[in-house]
Amino acid sequence: MRRTGYRAAAWVAAVALLAAGCGGGVTPEKDYQAGLAELRAGRLEAGLARIESALKRAPDAPFAAEAHNWLGLANRELGRGPEAMKHFETASGLAPAAFEPIYNLGCLALESGDMSRGISLLRRAADVDPKDTKSLLHIGEWTTRNGRWDLARRMYYEAQKRDGQSAEAAAGLGRIALLEENLPQAETFFMQALEMRKDYPPALYNLGVLHALMDGHGEQSQEYFRQYLLAAPKGARAAVAVARIGGQTVEQTSFGPPEPAGPKMTAGILWAQAQEALASGDSATAYLEAMRALELAREGGDVAQAGEILRRAVDLFPDRAEVQLAAGEFRLAQGQPREAQEALLKAQALEPENPMVLFELAKASAELEEYDTAVISLRKLVQLEPGNPDALWTLADTYGDKLGMTGRGISVYREFERQFPSDSRAGEVGERIQALEAAAVPLPPLEP
Repeated sequence: MRRTGYRAAAWVAAVALLAAGCGGGVTPEKDYQAGLAELRAGRLEAGLARIESALKRAPDAPFAAEAHNWLGLANRELGRGPEAMKHFETASGLAPAAFEPIYNLGCLALESGDMSRGISLLRRAADVDPKDTKSLLHIGEWTTRNGRWDLARRMYYEAQKRDGQSAEAAAGLGRIALLEENLPQAETFFMQALEMRKDYPPALYNLGVLHALMDGHGEQSQEYFRQYLLAAPKGARAAVAVARIGGQTVEQTSFGPPEPAGPKMTAGILWAQAQEALASGDSATAYLEAMRALELAREGGDVAQAGEILRRAVDLFPDRAEVQLAAGEFRLAQGQPREAQEALLKAQALEPENPMVLFELAKASAELEEYDTAVISLRKLVQLEPGNPDALWTLADTYGDKLGMTGRGISVYREFERQFPSDSRAGEVGERIQALEAAAVPLPPLEP
């Protein structure tokens, strides 16, 4: 009897499973999980269909935010940027405290060319998770490749403060020092990365590059490339490392932006596309194309073209902080600090806590010798980015050397030395403090 009862129970269970498999008992949650399984197996379209079906049946389910994030990732993988962005935005709206949707939205914004929004979102993601370094490292990597080394350095220093054993942050600082041709400092950072993570491929490769730039260090350079190949025989730079070991001189391109797959479009074509998009009512696409056109004109070194595109972009998008920031940077580079300051003040009004705007505004104000205004921007920047060595150093210099506020200047210099002992400028602190103390005017004696 027991055996017969067992078989009956098993038969009932099998029927139930078959019914579930045919859809009769599939809940939205199960549909969602099945969709996830499809995505993880690489069947993106099938996974999208299952997850969309689950959300259609239960749009307010507990898994809705997570599901939209997965839909965003799948669409991004399929090259459907606008659809991906909508899903990430929905996920973030449903779960404002969730890290992943904000992070993914920031990455996608950077990929789309919207630097200001991308960096702001990634900073927001870093604020959501105080232990996160992924967002900061992503900003650092992107800004290093795009020539924003001051911002990249700040991100890497902040990542180091959050994780003192971050080999990625140390190597990132080394790459910036190498780009700035500060070889001793670069070597120090790369060696720190190896202390944190033995055989860390980026550190080994870049040490090979570094020693290749030094006379008489050929053997040491080749040894680092050999170690790199042992650690990453199929790494992105393996072919270059093999050529270096073979004695072939290979142009160093580690830090340049990747070459586009298709033919490089001119800034003029991109600007024409921006105007077409605007005429059709697609202002979001128009803005992105306009910013890409501006970046391309800058990269090409055509100052006149960049200036003209920027002038038109300001007329079309006066309420975009990124456009006003670009105008300020351009005017500052052209030796027009007053015009730069005007544009940057507009950018600050649009985005009061944009770190790049604050730093450029401080620079423009300093060139105009409006040091009080510069201090206000720098103090706010230090509050927003406590891991920003450039802001703290410039604030110390402005207090001490520009405004003659000896006590404030010395205090900030000492704080810089405490916070950033590995920064090359830390070695100058003692000399700077001595100079400030020597130049200080003694107070007159009190009247008896």
